[in-house]
Amino acid sequence: MSLATCFRSLLALGLLAAARPAAAQTAAPLNTKIKVYLVGTFHFNSSDGDVIKGTKVDMSTPDKQRELDELVSKLQKTQADKVFVEWKQEYRQRFVDSTYALYRKGQREVGNQRDNNNEVVQIGYRLAKKLNRPKVYCADADGVFDYGAALDYAKSHGQEPILKGFSGPAQAGDSVGLLIEKRVKAIEAARPAVPKRPMNNMLNLFKVLNSPEVNQANMDGYLLTDARVGGGTNYAGADLGGDYFKRNVRIYTNLLRAVDVQRDKSIVLIIGQGHVSLLKSILRYNSLFEVAEILPLLEAK
Repeated sequence: MSLATCFRSLLALGLLAAARPAAAQTAAPLNTKIKVYLVGTFHFNSSDGDVIKGTKVDMSTPDKQRELDELVSKLQKTQADKVFVEWKQEYRQRFVDSTYALYRKGQREVGNQRDNNNEVVQIGYRLAKKLNRPKVYCADADGVFDYGAALDYAKSHGQEPILKGFSGPAQAGDSVGLLIEKRVKAIEAARPAVPKRPMNNMLNLFKVLNSPEVNQANMDGYLLTDARVGGGTNYAGADLGGDYFKRNVRIYTNLLRAVDVQRDKSIVLIIGQGHVSLLKSILRYNSLFEVAEILPLLEAK
């Protein structure tokens, strides 16, 4: 499956260990890095703020609840000391503190219907409770994402086909993009074949969302598509990607501020899939943290 095919398949769906008892946490070995498990997700309620809006999926059905239990049982193998979610601290942490306390006591529906259907509750709360963690941490941060400026420049300079190719194949009219796509396909053809993964339930969908191919497709969108919008001293596309990178550095900083450097061995961040490749690039060359791949846990029997 090519990167473009994999990415388009996700869009068609509406995109772009047993619990440990509560105890005193022992210190982590000083000579080990803190593992960071990045769980890329789609937004269950869709997202008005994203360029690709997605479609709301009702997670309250018995089938979806069973699928979520299966997914979270896999994520439980992280044995994460802390669970982080994509809600902003200043707006949502108090709400999370109060509603997660109720969730731990057995109240499965918290907040309004939209809040309860969110991946924060359906995955984050569920995972933290299974791990017997006392708190769920908000990690999202504000950031600028002026897609309109890049789109306006593209429209006025004949570059609109470039942006249209972000989430799929290169468009007619984007001659450089077509050449890039041809060379990328040749590079892909020289690699081992990508295993085909079905997307018929939540676990299988998350295997695809957290595959190297989808992360590569996202990064290619930022670096091989958006970055080409502009000309001369105008860097509208590069600025778009740079501002998004800045937001992800802020998200990383929220992890850094909350982690217990002496005791935490691993943490989980549940976040929109489009963030994962950038966050991994921040963590790969880091003296304190390391990327812990989630896909092997999802695929383990």
